[in-house]
Amino acid sequence: MFHRTVYGSLSAFVVVVLGASAVQCSSSSRDGYEAPPAPDAAPQQQLISPVDAAAEANVADGIDQECSGENKQIYVLTFDPDAIYRFDPASLTFALVGKLDCPYRPNSMAIDRRGYAWVNFRGSSGTVSGLVFNVRLSDPQVGTQTGGLLQCKEVVLNNVPTGGLRTFGMGFSKNDSSTGETLFVHPSNNLFRIDPMTRDVSRVGRTSFLGNAELTGTGDGKLFGYSPTNGVIARFDKTTGASLETYRTSAVNGGAYAFAHWGGDFWIFLRPLDGTTSTVYRYSPATDETTIAIEDTGLAIAGAGSSTCAPFKPVQ
Repeated sequence: MFHRTVYGSLSAFVVVVLGASAVQCSSSSRDGYEAPPAPDAAPQQQLISPVDAAAEANVADGIDQECSGENKQIYVLTFDPDAIYRFDPASLTFALVGKLDCPYRPNSMAIDRRGYAWVNFRGSSGTVSGLVFNVRLSDPQVGTQTGGLLQCKEVVLNNVPTGGLRTFGMGFSKNDSSTGETLFVHPSNNLFRIDPMTRDVSRVGRTSFLGNAELTGTGDGKLFGYSPTNGVIARFDKTTGASLETYRTSAVNGGAYAFAHWGGDFWIFLRPLDGTTSTVYRYSPATDETTIAIEDTGLAIAGAGSSTCAPFKPVQ
């Protein structure tokens, strides 16, 4: 039904629906990007405590046994209202986590294994700002004196390339050779990595995608990108940005979009330009099929994320 190409280029595919639309190298200039020298001032205090190696998971059957149950699901980011919901792929249901107490319009989101959302925002006036904030998903203030608001704390990134990162897709991937994970971001057609402990930014390389792409990572160290322009999903080499394998889906759209991996499948959230609500698509690499899981969510979804605690193998 839909064509898959592994370690190669896609065969011809005609798309009848038009569409449109998160890192390792030296700081030297490459393809127009040049990281400024590191600041002399000491970095700000970390927002998230360093990962304890003893707390890192024993992974069995694709599930990290040390992670909480809630952090194994998908989270989605909405606007009007600006909020975060928990999405259960097994029951296809949404549950409100809380509304965002942030001064800007949300653009994309990634979820780390410690229970924080990393949210990329646009400026309140519609201008692109590229700001990143941390949001604690288990915020004790939710439902108390703040009226159910999730508090936002700005993340100050170091060694940001000249011109900034602006808006981007984003996702965490488990590190290959050590404990912990890395945040990847994809502005334009370039892939960057961000160390969540030091907040240092470094460029990986150029990808095959045109424009921004949404990212999702897995507990077994893989990193995937999705482009709504043509419905393509690609697994990226985390050291070069090259596509290692590609899939073609029928999830093509010109409006807001979001992307996450869970249980061996990819979950895509699309809202058309002329629509007010998002549709949930499920793409299964095992069967090479795209299906509509929820046609009308009743939510305007702008971003999505699943942590590296989420199952990366099919759930029985």
